[in-house]
Amino acid sequence: MTLAIGLVGLFSSCTDDRDSNPTLIEPAAGTFKLFQPEYANSIIDLNNADTDYGITLTWNQPKYTSNGAYIGFNAGAGSSYKVMISPSGTFTQAYEPEKLDMKTGVYSGEAFDYVVADEVYGTTKTNVLAKTINMCLNRWNQLSPASTEVWNEGQDIAPLQITVKVLSRIIDGGGNLLCSTESNTITLNVKPYWQLPYEAPSPDPIYMPGNANGWNHSFAPILTWDSDAEALVGWAYMDGEFKFTAADNWTDGEWNCSHFKQELCSSDIVINDGTGNIGFTGQAGMYKLYVNYDKGAITAEPYTWRLVGKFNEWDPNDDTQVLSYDTDEHCLIIRNASVTEDGWKFTSNGNWDLNYGAAGGTNLSELTPNGDNITVVGTTIRLYLENTKTAGDKPHATVE
Repeated sequence: MTLAIGLVGLFSSCTDDRDSNPTLIEPAAGTFKLFQPEYANSIIDLNNADTDYGITLTWNQPKYTSNGAYIGFNAGAGSSYKVMISPSGTFTQAYEPEKLDMKTGVYSGEAFDYVVADEVYGTTKTNVLAKTINMCLNRWNQLSPASTEVWNEGQDIAPLQITVKVLSRIIDGGGNLLCSTESNTITLNVKPYWQLPYEAPSPDPIYMPGNANGWNHSFAPILTWDSDAEALVGWAYMDGEFKFTAADNWTDGEWNCSHFKQELCSSDIVINDGTGNIGFTGQAGMYKLYVNYDKGAITAEPYTWRLVGKFNEWDPNDDTQVLSYDTDEHCLIIRNASVTEDGWKFTSNGNWDLNYGAAGGTNLSELTPNGDNITVVGTTIRLYLENTKTAGDKPHATVE
């Protein structure tokens, strides 16, 4: 007998008796068993590149019904389980997720000694992900007001013994808790790693005034946060010294040589002592910039852009089709182009790894990576890659 979705009206409490249904009862003390894994004495490294890597835990289903009927789990109702983790071995005060400000990382709750993992399990044997356990430990270490030795990013954290038990619950179809019980405890030896236990706010965009744009914020490239790259990213024409500013002015703050480390920057980025301009010794041209001022890192990747299409047999490495940078118009440009209506594109660095086309072949106002072949023809073609106050934030092109 599987009782899951229809628990509303089926059971209203652990003592409610129905003529046609089994009665919910409180499981007898000590009957809900979490079994110790065979590898419990080994040190489990929680930092593993395999996203499915975890610890297999097994327990029995508590006896919640007077006749021993099995209660399943479906659509959020029925018999479900959550894992409870305590580094101290005590379970007196739980972490309260609703009291964490996810933007600031400020926790307003009381000091807690255990964390209930976010995941809900519907079976008695499950793989508890290593990253789930690690998140629980970082919440305990970084957020509890009682924490004294808080871990830091990059720290080699020593292994520690944690205590684990399972919370079993009966939930009705309306999300109401009908019954709950906790298992015995087991211990595991784990090696955690530092992990931010909340959603850190993304850095605001920064401006990049410099020699290449006449130190004019109207034409300075704007770099925006890319969470995958963990950096502020943007296109920039580079030709000589530059700085970064917090806004389109010189009064709201800047990032200069004092904020960066030479060993974390591209070889053609020059970091000197003091607060001076950041140097650049590379060839003038279009670059993709990756900046993390908290770490002190700048990466500049050069890009050469060409036209490619039916007119040149789709050769992405045709040096007769290279676009040059116009320092007056602040864009890449090619004159006397010979593109044809049967299709062309913009390609970079002599290959197809990054290319731009246009939706429907004609929407030049917002180019898209791997977009449709462009069918608009003309002899003067401009490509605007840099995100600036003047040009806007979308790669686009004009054809005349």
